[in-house]
Amino acid sequence: MQIRQFISTALLAIATATLAGSASADVAGAQSFVEREHGKMKKLVEQNASDDQLRQSIDGMVDYDALAQRTFGKPCPPTISNCTVHWGELSAEQQKEVTGLLRKLVEKNYIKNLNKTRDFEVTYRGAKEHGENTSKVRTEAKSKLKPRDPPVQVDYVIAEGGGTYKVVDIVTEGSSMTKNYYDQFHRMLTTQGQGYPYLVKKLQDKINAPAAKDSK
Repeated sequence: MQIRQFISTALLAIATATLAGSASADVAGAQSFVEREHGKMKKLVEQNASDDQLRQSIDGMVDYDALAQRTFGKPCPPTISNCTVHWGELSAEQQKEVTGLLRKLVEKNYIKNLNKTRDFEVTYRGAKEHGENTSKVRTEAKSKLKPRDPPVQVDYVIAEGGGTYKVVDIVTEGSSMTKNYYDQFHRMLTTQGQGYPYLVKKLQDKINAPAAKDSK
């Protein structure tokens, strides 16, 4: 009986370890992905590539569906214990609409930042697990023209699935992009006189705003 119990316990431990291993994130693969994609975009910027070429490169790096879901509380931001999952409140058409708008806004902001930091040197500070099948890759960008300026810390939250990697959040100096949008969207959706149409209008305004005046 004791031998059977020992064998059962051992098999259970092995099975549990196997399951835990399958859910762990490939942090090395995530960092390699970020380094590779950053390298591609850096070359494009140095070659004065068109915005369309930069968009294509960005689109290959970002999972807009997952990013949009996170901005509406699916999953909830880790720092908010009882958030509202607004994503499930949207119709399929609304989900498609806001995903498309967020894609345009992320592309616009990313291109602006790529051009703004073309003379920055990026250093990769390692990666760590950030949840099931998710890693956080830390980078630091430092201006070569203004060496006395402190480096800017940017973390990329990378989701892994089927051997592919995608960015699902960007954390700049500790501030999560999807969490910031969630806070804004939650406020708009729960404020009387605003709601979904108001949210869409605000996104469209940000997309259409001249780059020089767009604070986001």
